[in-house]
Amino acid sequence: MKIALTHTDTHVQLQVIDRGSGLDNDSLRHVFDRFYQGGNSRRLHIDGTGIGLNLCKMIVDMHHGTIEAQNRTDGQTGAVFTVTLPLGNAHLTTEEIEKESEPVKTQVTGPKSPSAKNRVLIVDDDMEIGNYISTELSHFYKFGICHNGKDGLKELLTNDYDVVVSDVMMPEMDGFTMLRMIKTNLNISDIPVVMLTSKADVANRLEGLERGADAFLAKPFDMEELHMVIDNLIHNRQRLKGKYSGAQQQADKVEAPEVKGNDELLMERIMKAINKNLSDSDFNVDMLTQEVGISRAQLHRKMKELTGISTSEFIRNIRLEQAARLLKEQKINVTQVAYTVGFSNLAHFSTIFRKHFGVSPSEYAEREG
Repeated sequence: MKIALTHTDTHVQLQVIDRGSGLDNDSLRHVFDRFYQGGNSRRLHIDGTGIGLNLCKMIVDMHHGTIEAQNRTDGQTGAVFTVTLPLGNAHLTTEEIEKESEPVKTQVTGPKSPSAKNRVLIVDDDMEIGNYISTELSHFYKFGICHNGKDGLKELLTNDYDVVVSDVMMPEMDGFTMLRMIKTNLNISDIPVVMLTSKADVANRLEGLERGADAFLAKPFDMEELHMVIDNLIHNRQRLKGKYSGAQQQADKVEAPEVKGNDELLMERIMKAINKNLSDSDFNVDMLTQEVGISRAQLHRKMKELTGISTSEFIRNIRLEQAARLLKEQKINVTQVAYTVGFSNLAHFSTIFRKHFGVSPSEYAEREG
């Protein structure tokens, strides 16, 4: 690749010349269109998003310049991209010229929390996508960016976010696996998840929705649509919080007899049985059904209906939540905690604890203690 820079009294010109296969006629017409991906990318299996050159053109246009693409004419294969920018500021309008102004004195009425904006976590192995979304919507939300599901899950368990926007195909941990782990973790299961994918077929969408996705957008997506989807999910979550918090605030003013429904009574029996057998590493779903007194199929259906997760996942989560409580107290070490909550294999305990909380048991104890 060769880069050439020349200038005159009125303009500066930058040329980027490569030695690739060049551009076909269709690419020459559309290479600066947003989300356009040329045939060479697919043929050579080069992943792209069609955003970089479009952003480049937008910046050049802002400065009243030009950007052009053509094939080399010196007998060699490759493409030439030429950017021409006018010098000075005579070509700019008054509104386009930033003027220095004296700092405005404002009366400070109190500290403003930096978390006043809602927080959105983008999980995508394509850095361009993450930067593109965060740049376009930076006036509306604060953003965190992770490049695979494993890092995304750890970030969610460490910091507070209102919405997750995730790709599906990623290294380390794909989006669907991360989605399942979010929706089965009581600490973060209420966070809405928007799935982005280049796979637009119905089966792929159904898989995402079945695993608990709150919204599903196919690439290339419309930024205004994504903005609206995020806004709606945040508002719906806030309305639910307001509904339940309002009920709790009024609860102490209402005198009512204690009435328990069948579901509540069933959950009481389930929790009593789990707590009684928490340290028993052999305690499983079949033993729970015997103690509660219903069939395995009925128990599975009820747990899915009441908690959204399977019975075995529910038992595991109770064990892990109890382990976290014991680690916070720091009265016993990690090995003793593992045995106390029914894990006979310390390595297995550490592995699933890290998956659930994003850190190892010892790191959790140090951080929370």
